[in-house]
Amino acid sequence: MGSWWFARPETWIIETAPKSMQIAGRFTSVDLDRLLKKIVCWLAEWIEKGSNQFIHHELYRHRLPRSIQDAYMSLSAYLCKTTSTEHMIFRIIEDRVTHLVAEGIPSTDSSQRGLFDALEYLARVQALLVYQCIGLYDGNIRLRHLAEQHIPLLEFWLADLILKISQNPDCGHSLSTPPPTCQLSQMFPPASHIPTEDVLWHNYIIAESVRRTWLVTAGFQGVYKLLHSGHATCMGGTFFTTRSGFWEAKSAMAWEKRCCEVYAGLLQLTHVDQMFASIPKDEICDFAKVVLECLYGPDQLERWGVGV
Repeated sequence: MGSWWFARPETWIIETAPKSMQIAGRFTSVDLDRLLKKIVCWLAEWIEKGSNQFIHHELYRHRLPRSIQDAYMSLSAYLCKTTSTEHMIFRIIEDRVTHLVAEGIPSTDSSQRGLFDALEYLARVQALLVYQCIGLYDGNIRLRHLAEQHIPLLEFWLADLILKISQNPDCGHSLSTPPPTCQLSQMFPPASHIPTEDVLWHNYIIAESVRRTWLVTAGFQGVYKLLHSGHATCMGGTFFTTRSGFWEAKSAMAWEKRCCEVYAGLLQLTHVDQMFASIPKDEICDFAKVVLECLYGPDQLERWGVGV
């Protein structure tokens, strides 16, 4: 059970930052723009490389749910839009996000056992996050209106997803097996044939992806609400891996080796003293640095010597 360090019940606690750390008085508009551009760069990195700081390179390697396919293609078109094509691309995005919201979350009806599909649920959450990024900051009136309506929906989906993952941490098999309602099981290797190390690694990938998606959403939508109304309700922060080398591991063997060698730094960044006491500053991952900047501001990061 020591290998399940990332899924212990206490690691799913959501903690709200103290008022002294709230975002409102810590940023200028220039700082906010810089952070928003970082998220856009991550999305572009996903298009170019197939992964980024919150979409793991292994996450959709075996299965690619339709929702994330649509989001990927919509984002690709958006990043390449011109003045001649943007109207058509905006219509496509509106249609895709409307369909996603209407479809809702995967069935988890207790009367139909085994229907919880962690990957499908996470894919829909990440797809909605992609559309939110486009809608809230592009400036297109129609897309922004839709995105504003979907702010509480994305937060609800994430809260529900975290609850279900915390109750079903052994869900990494969804990365390489068909969804519960799929009849084409012959297209996927049986979960029992997947090496034990891969199953454990896949469990970590699901857990860490959910947590990082939560943090990106909390920061992204929180910034928008702050700019829009002058205040923002904090979603709170999750535990996540703050040390480099774990998220970036290219295989189960490399990940397992890293787990055996050093402390992963699975903590909330309100406990920054604990992080600095246990992790060398040059091994703090880039994602953690961005979250630190959201909590403490760029000036404090510069004083610590861990700037983004």
